Amino acid sequence: MTGSNRKKSPAIGAVLSFVFRHWRNQPGRLSVVAGGLIAAAAADVFMPLFAGRLVDAVALAATDPAAAHRAAGIAFGVIVALGIVAMVLRFIGLKAIIPFTLRIMSDVAQNAFVRIQRFSTDWHANSFAGSTVRKVTRGMWALDLMNDTILMALVPSLVVLVGSTILVGWHWPILGAGIALITVVYVAMTVTLTTKYIAPAAQMSNALDTKVGGTLADALTCNAVVKSFGAEAREDDRLGGVLGKWHRRANRTWSRYTYVGTAQHAVLVLMSAVVIGGVLLLWAAGRASVGDVTYVVTTYFVIHGYLGDIGQHISHLQRSVNDMEELVAIHDEAIGIADAPDAVPMKVTGGGIVFDDVTFHYRGHDTPLYDRLAVNIRPGERVGLVGRSGSGKTTFVKLVQRLYDATGGRVLIDGQDVAKATQQSLRSQIAIVQQEPTLFHRSLA
Repeated sequence: MTGSNRKKSPAIGAVLSFVFRHWRNQPGRLSVVAGGLIAAAAADVFMPLFAGRLVDAVALAATDPAAAHRAAGIAFGVIVALGIVAMVLRFIGLKAIIPFTLRIMSDVAQNAFVRIQRFSTDWHANSFAGSTVRKVTRGMWALDLMNDTILMALVPSLVVLVGSTILVGWHWPILGAGIALITVVYVAMTVTLTTKYIAPAAQMSNALDTKVGGTLADALTCNAVVKSFGAEAREDDRLGGVLGKWHRRANRTWSRYTYVGTAQHAVLVLMSAVVIGGVLLLWAAGRASVGDVTYVVTTYFVIHGYLGDIGQHISHLQRSVNDMEELVAIHDEAIGIADAPDAVPMKVTGGGIVFDDVTFHYRGHDTPLYDRLAVNIRPGERVGLVGRSGSGKTTFVKLVQRLYDATGGRVLIDGQDVAKATQQSLRSQIAIVQQEPTLFHRSLA
């Protein structure tokens, strides 16, 4: 980011708040998505329990075949029923999330485009067009990843983890407490390392990724300018330098992902020793049946899978937040020139222009460019502005079209103050052909 575009990235809370605001625009679809996926996950909690019942029923066959067959049939029927229910509910949730996410992606892209078009000329003069496009498109797809991560993965995973832990703890409190403790340690470690260790590196690599997009787009879009100066080699070197910085930062980010993944795996190995070793001790003490061992071991593998997934989900959530930060910053950026609350459409008839004691400062300049400037151009009169570079010729024209606001005084067209007119009515009747696109293929900064 350059110039007026350089600002601190939004915090994770700001990004999540931005997403949740869009969620609230579709409460019905959100309820169907969340309800279907959470209920489907809840069905998975009871699968290991009835798998254990099935094993106990099979073991009973040697002493009571009739009871064993009956118990096995019930357990088998419940397992199949749970599978069907989970499949149907998951299908409903996944089907509903498609229009839910597509609408949000369309809305944020449209809103960002509307705002960018209305940002000040200073903002555009100091922003690479290619970088801006990259921010919007990357943010759109990051929102898709965030919706999938939270609604399809993270929330259902938490339901399974909490439900399974409670169910095990109901039968064996100590074993349940051990699972709960390790789960909390795993999640806390993952959140801390992701937000404090990975996220800062990801922010820096994303900034370079944006710059790569800007460098490519701006050079290729204005290739005619590059060719006119025989500057192909210079552009090659420029991109090579940017890619070199991106390579180093991306390497650091991806290495940190690897280190965190290894730490997560170590915690899961510890959990396997606690859970499987614990149920074997219960079995040896006669406090757990073969079916109980099957239930706990199956539950462990379910928890192991979901915990591993939660590690990935938190990583994806962090990545989507980082990828959305620049898009959210665009929505938070103040529009340079806005219509006054009481603005009315302007009607240009004669085309007379009056500068009534106009004073104008550029941002950051102590000395005004114009100090109580008075000009009267009559309707139909042709005027040429002559002066050295920087004397205010272009600024004069931009004040007429209200691309800048006067610091003091008024600019009038046919007696109407441009500051009190709607910009659409003003600019649809006053045409300006700018010189900048023909002179530059990069930002002024």
